[in-house]
Amino acid sequence: MEKTTKTQRVIAIALAAIFIPMIAVGGVYGAISNRTEIGKSIRYSYAQNYLTNPDDPGFFEMTRARIQSLETALGDGIPLKEELGYFNASFQYGLGKEMVLQGSEQIVSLPHDQLYALTTTESLAQQADEVVRFYHAAKDRAPFLFAYVHPQFYRGGDELPADYQAIDTGDFLADQVLDTMRSEGVDSLDSRDFFVDYPEYTVNDLQYKTDMHWTTLAALLATQSYVREINRLTGANLDASKLDVQNFDTEVHKNLFLGEYGQQVGEMNSGLDDITIFSPKEDSTFTRITINRDGTEESAHGGFRDAVIHWDAFDTEPDGTNISGYIAYGLIERYEELINEGDCEDLTILMFKDSYSAPIGSFLSLLARRVVMVDMRTTDLSAMDYVNEVNPDIIIFSFSRQMYEDHHYDLGV
Repeated sequence: MEKTTKTQRVIAIALAAIFIPMIAVGGVYGAISNRTEIGKSIRYSYAQNYLTNPDDPGFFEMTRARIQSLETALGDGIPLKEELGYFNASFQYGLGKEMVLQGSEQIVSLPHDQLYALTTTESLAQQADEVVRFYHAAKDRAPFLFAYVHPQFYRGGDELPADYQAIDTGDFLADQVLDTMRSEGVDSLDSRDFFVDYPEYTVNDLQYKTDMHWTTLAALLATQSYVREINRLTGANLDASKLDVQNFDTEVHKNLFLGEYGQQVGEMNSGLDDITIFSPKEDSTFTRITINRDGTEESAHGGFRDAVIHWDAFDTEPDGTNISGYIAYGLIERYEELINEGDCEDLTILMFKDSYSAPIGSFLSLLARRVVMVDMRTTDLSAMDYVNEVNPDIIIFSFSRQMYEDHHYDLGV
């Protein structure tokens, strides 16, 4: 990996002389001041939250859960925990490292200043097979489109520093899932191909530096790939030209967004991202119905800016930064339905999605009569339940790797 110079080694020793005593003192202080909570953490009522099989945990499973609960309590008890994490990141960057270890995350600096968490998941075969079973169960109900949304835009590790290409499994997992889909006849999209026709845009235009999500511009461009496949599979005539960038007004909010990776390494190490809002020049009238993960319902009515965009996603923290702007075009909630009451194709799209694809559903609502978006991680219903309820003209599964890794949902097959 990276080689350190003599100067860097001297800096490392000096920083370690400061950093290690801080951790030791903080740990002892945290353990003493939080001794009651730490003691409680090994009780069943606390440890059960870490059980993978709470109905019938064995001895070793229960022991593992108690240890994990204890580790959490010890970690939560360290004073200035976030600040120490930022100091740790600065310490590692000060050594000239390209990779920063933050907890279980290995965060790498890519050549264009983006941050990326290395992927070490070994296989998504089981999850891919489940989607295939759903496809076979649902394909007679409506055309089916699968999209694999890759968290970064490199293919074959081209954006990764050379030493990390052999470690990261992101491309392998994408290929594994897509090969499974295509071998079963599932029409599929690969997000690594979405932007090859847009050489005028750089990676910085398409990817947030401090977060794993793509920018609003990238989502708008990606939507055109979905439109082409929707038209081919359904015989519809969605007008993709309406999604040309020049047909949108833009509003840039400079140095606003601090994404998940930036929150881990600290703003002083990552900087802040700009967020650009895209609003169609040729507007329509929309009704939005949102069912939140707690079951509460809310609605909005009006133009795209008033009904579709969630402006509260741009609220700032006390320090003036924003950490949720990426969900402005679709919350990570149970259910969101967008109804276009203007001149558009009479088509109902059912999209099972995560946070990457929420803005795609929002932009599709400019072209189709009805777009229903579901985050399966936040609902008690199965995917097949939604097919029966919505009666769609096309079913879209648009999942990133994280959606598979957070596999706590029921497809109904």
